[in-house]
Amino acid sequence: CTSEMLHSSDKRVYLPLRGFADSLNLSVATALVVHQLFTLDPTLIGSMSDNERMNIRRKWYTKLASQRLLSKSGKTKRKRLLSKINALSKLERRQLTMTEPNKQQHGQGPLRKDELERLKDLDSLKEQLQQMDDDIQQKSLLAVEELVNNPPEPLGDMRRADEHRTTFAGKNTKKHNGEAWADMPATGYYKTDHSISASFFRDRLKEKEKEKGAM
Repeated sequence: CTSEMLHSSDKRVYLPLRGFADSLNLSVATALVVHQLFTLDPTLIGSMSDNERMNIRRKWYTKLASQRLLSKSGKTKRKRLLSKINALSKLERRQLTMTEPNKQQHGQGPLRKDELERLKDLDSLKEQLQQMDDDIQQKSLLAVEELVNNPPEPLGDMRRADEHRTTFAGKNTKKHNGEAWADMPATGYYKTDHSISASFFRDRLKEKEKEKGAM
C-alpha cells in the first residue's frame, strides 16, 4: 500500500492474522470487512435503492454483453488498434520530452522522418478505436435493457453443481486419461448455459434491432 493511498484513505483498518498467514488477498480482506460492517449495522443489508441496483445491473450486464458481442475478428482488430496507438503514444511522449538534457541523458535524438509520418496517424487510430467502442457499447445497451428492467432470478444454490465442474484440459488429454478420469464430473463435455453465451446476446441484439427497425 503506497503512502499516497494511505493519506487519501478515509479510514485505516487492520485485520489481525493468526497462524502462518502473513497477508490476505483483496477479495478475502474485502469480504471480512463487509461482513463486519453488516454485523455492526444490519440495516446496511439490502439498503441499496432500486435506482442504484438498476444502474449496477446496466453497467455489468452491458460489460458482459460487450465481451460476447464483439466477434473474434473484431477483438483482433481492436487489439491491433490498441497496439498501434500504444506504440505511437510512446513516440508522442518522446517528442514532447525532447529537451537538450533528455537527449544527453537518454541518448535519444529527435524523431526520424518516418516516425513523424507514422505519428500523424495517431488521432485517426484513436478515433477508430473510440467509434468501435461506442458502437459495441450501444449494441450492448440495446441487448441487455430488458434484462436490466427484468433481471433473471438469482441462483438458489450457490454451491457449484457437478455439471459446472469442467477442466481446461484439452480433448486429447481427456481421451488419453479417460479410464482414470471415468468418474470425474470435470471430464464431461457439458453445454454452455445459453443465457450467458455469445449467441444469446447476439440473438437478443438481432431481435431488438428488428423491433427498432419495425417502429
